This record gives sequence, C-alpha cells and structure tokens, in this order.
Amino acid sequence: MKIQNAEDEINSLKRRLKDYDQLISSIDDIIFEIDQDGRILNCWTSTPEELFFEKENFINKTIEELFPEEFYRSIFYILNKSFSKRKGYSLKYRSPFKIESEQWYRLKTRIIDDVSDRLLIIITNITRDQRLFSNIQIKEEKFNRAFKNSSIGMLLLSSKLKVIEYNQELQDMLGYPEAEEMLEKKLTSFIDPDHLEYVKTAMEEVKDGIKEKTIIEASCIGKDDRPICCLINISSIRDVSGKLIYFLCQIQDLSLFKNNEIKLNQQNILLEKRNYELKVKVNQLEAYNQILTHNLRTPISNIEMIIGQLIEETGPKEKEILIKYLKQSNTKFLNLFDRLIESLEIQNSNDSLFQISNMEEICQHLLLHFQSKIESKKLVIACDFEVKEIAFPAIYFYNIILYLISESLKGVQSNKEIAIKITTKIVNNNIQLIVKNNCESIRCFGIERELESNDLEVDENTLLDLHMAKQQIQNFGGNILISRDVEYGNEIIITLPITIKAE
Repeated sequence: MKIQNAEDEINSLKRRLKDYDQLISSIDDIIFEIDQDGRILNCWTSTPEELFFEKENFINKTIEELFPEEFYRSIFYILNKSFSKRKGYSLKYRSPFKIESEQWYRLKTRIIDDVSDRLLIIITNITRDQRLFSNIQIKEEKFNRAFKNSSIGMLLLSSKLKVIEYNQELQDMLGYPEAEEMLEKKLTSFIDPDHLEYVKTAMEEVKDGIKEKTIIEASCIGKDDRPICCLINISSIRDVSGKLIYFLCQIQDLSLFKNNEIKLNQQNILLEKRNYELKVKVNQLEAYNQILTHNLRTPISNIEMIIGQLIEETGPKEKEILIKYLKQSNTKFLNLFDRLIESLEIQNSNDSLFQISNMEEICQHLLLHFQSKIESKKLVIACDFEVKEIAFPAIYFYNIILYLISESLKGVQSNKEIAIKITTKIVNNNIQLIVKNNCESIRCFGIERELESNDLEVDENTLLDLHMAKQQIQNFGGNILISRDVEYGNEIIITLPITIKAE
C-alpha cells in the first residue's frame, strides 16, 4: 500500500514538473538555470532558434566554455553579485558572436526561494526596442542640435506654458547676458501684456487641434522692458497617443525688417508726393499756357489794333475814345499778368492751402473770410465731410467755393439768409465735393458763363482762379457738374477719381 502511494506521489510530481517545464517554455524569453560555478543546468524557451547552440550541446557546460572571455567575465560578475547579495540584477549587451552582432539582449538574474546554490537567468531579445531607442536618440540629438544652434530664437514650453528650455539666440535676442536671468523668467515676462492673451489664444488653438500650427506677430519684452516686434511660429510636440507634451515656439526678431519697412514706406510716400507734385506742376504749366494763349491774347491784340487805329486817326474825339479803350485793354492785360505772376509765386510758397486738401481747414478759412456776413445773419455755412483729406491742391477747392458763396450773396434780397452746404463723399471709387445753396437762379453758380465771358466788368482775378481750378480738375481726370436742386437750390458736384489720403 505504501509502495502504491509512493508511486502515485512520484507520478504526480512528474506531471507537475512537466507542466512546470511547459509553462516556462511557453514564455518568449530564454530562461537558464545556473549554479555558482556558472554551469548551465537547464534551459527553457519557446523559440529554440534564439539559442546560439543546440540545447544538448550546452547543458552542463559553463559559460566560460561557451562564450568569449570579455563576455563571460561580465556574466560572472553579475552572477557572483546576485549570489552574494541574494538579489537580482540586469545587464544589457550586444551579441558576443559576430554573426549575430546586430542583436541586442537584456540579461536578468532571479533568485530562487530557499535555494542558495542556483539561480535563474532570463534572456530577452531587445533588438527591436534598441533600434527604436537608437532612432529616438538620433532624432532627439538632431532636434537638440537644431534647437540649440538655430539662428532663430527657440523656446520650449510645457502644456501649462512654463518655460522648459530656450536657445542662445533667444537669450541674445532678449538681451540677457546670463542664462540664470532667463531661467527665473516666466512666459508672462517674455510677452508684452497687451499681446499675452492673443498669444495664449493661439496656443490653445494648437493645443486643442484647431490648428496644426500657427504663426502670429506679437511684441516680446527684452531686458530692461525693451519691446521687440517678433514673428512667433507655434507648433506642438505630442506623444504616441496624441497628447500634447510641449509647445515649440520659433521666435524671429522683426525689428530690422520693421525698420526697413518703415523706411521703404516713407520712401514710397515721398515718391508718391514727388509724383503728385510733378503732376500738379505739369497741369499748372498747361493751364498757364492756355491762359497765355487765350486770355492774354485778347487784350494784347486789342492794344495792337487800337495803336494801329490811333496812328491813322486824326480826329481828337475819336482819339480820346481809342485811348480810353487802350487804357481798358492795358488794365485788363496788366491785371491778368500781375495775377498770373502772383499765382505762380503762391504756388511755389509753403501756404497750407496749397498742400493736400484738408476740408476742415478749408472750411475754417471760409468761415473766417465771411465772418461779417455770418455774424450779420446773412450767411450760414454747414459742412459734413465723409472724406476729410483729399490728394488735390486745396487752393483750387478754396477758390471755387469762395466764388460760389460770393456769387450766391450777390443780387439776393437783403432780408434773405443764404445757406451754403458743403459735403464730401465716396461714390464708385471717386471722391465728390458737393456745394449747394438755396438761391433760385442757376446764375449764382455760373462758372462756365464767367469763363467764357469777355466782358470788361468780369473780375480778372476771379477769372484766372476759376480757369486754373477747372483746368486742374480736368487734368486730374475729374469734372464739374452744375445743376438745379428743386428742393434746395443750386448744386455743383466736383468729381475726382484720385486716391483718398488716409486719415
């Protein structure tokens, strides 16, 4: 009976040992049982191809017999340390055999409970992990080199916008000679408070995946609160699950670019101004040429004709009449000529009325000129300017409006108040200057009638002013339209297809 029980117990132990062997051999790792002398007592593996030798060839052999000297000395050191300390250790190594030199392994020692003369060695093939790790190291090295040696300022922030790292370029850009000064700073110290929320919003958009990356222009704060206009490129660094780890900010100093842009804009403005002035001068020369050709030709011809008649005339009475006509023609000629010279002198002066038209300034000059009429309740001038500044010589607007108001005051009833309304607006990319009055007769705005008149009673100064203004408006591609407004009175619209000067 006892013999039968003993056999059953032995069979049970054999089954358990077989199950134990099968369990261990199913593990991906290679497991060795080794004694204190480094002798391999047993081996379990589910991948026999991973073994360097056939199992029968290394069982009961020492690692000194199987492996090169340098390798087995490292193994002996780990084994002795594990036996003496009764503690497991690990070692990462490359295959000691040339044919497998690209394979990497991790060796771990494991203490067996209640067994002092043996332990387990677990070998894991970590070649794939090692290659991935090497690739990560290479990429990390490349990133670090690019980060540190970049010619653009680089800043690494945590997901909570805490400064983790920065490069030398950013430190120099912000003007900090010592790295310790930078390490003490927070993001709020680098960004202008007025732009901080803008920067944070841009980072939140990148963090939430709304934008993969974003580029913004913001003002950074350097040492001693020095403002620096910067271009900031914000992108994200995420883990394999897509969770944001860092913000990477590339910060480029735009100061030189902005200074060059300002200089270029100033030069463009100056060039536009010079071109505009040149165009005005050319138009003035054309107008003066027409005045010399037409307006002055009549009195000069009259003078020459009268002189010829005076030579032939013998009667005292006829001579007296001819001398009177001669004086009138000469006076008209001298007035036109003097006014022409005066106009040329004024055009070359620095009078504010001859700069870019500021309609509010023109209105103030008109109010000052007609101050007595306004105070005596004979005149009201109302202004409403949608466009306040117009790139056109102000003197011509002033002369036209001055004439219109003066003509409106002529020939009206003494008890009637003249109302003048002056407005500007934009219509179809053109600028319109509109002047209205409450006069009944369209002759109040008879510019064309005055220009075509040869009546000696016409004021020569007014004639020249109107002629110059009309020529300039037409030479700039504009026009003058005079009409009768039933509800209000007379209306004149000056249209100029020219650039509006920004306020």
